[in-house]
Amino acid sequence: MRVAGVGTIGEANAYLEKEYLPWWNRTLTVEPVHADDAHRPLGKEHDLAAILSHVEKRRVNNYTVRFDGKLYGIERQDIRVGLRGADVRVEERLDGTVAVRFQGEYLRVRLCPQPAPRASKPVKAKAPRGKARTRASG
Repeated sequence: MRVAGVGTIGEANAYLEKEYLPWWNRTLTVEPVHADDAHRPLGKEHDLAAILSHVEKRRVNNYTVRFDGKLYGIERQDIRVGLRGADVRVEERLDGTVAVRFQGEYLRVRLCPQPAPRASKPVKAKAPRGKARTRASG
């Protein structure tokens, strides 16, 4: 817009409508092969469930991963070198399932049972201490 000499918002809007958008449509747009559907088919390399999931990074601690207030344990057969203390990709899928990926491979996980809440002990009031002793002046 600087090259076109645009200095105000009104001039910018006029430039966009009369010059820039027609140039954009002539030069940069592509007609689809089929006008009814321009989508490409999904290939084997595309995992739609993973693509559409909510993803967060988590650190493995004692072969468990904490996500969304829950603790997931990694199955013993999927434990491998470099996993302890490593970062993993946690995917929360649209169907509510959770998938954990490490170095491009999915790990089998199980939801660990939550420990029962501990009953709190009643707090006993402390007995008041006796008065501080003072020296008798003589």
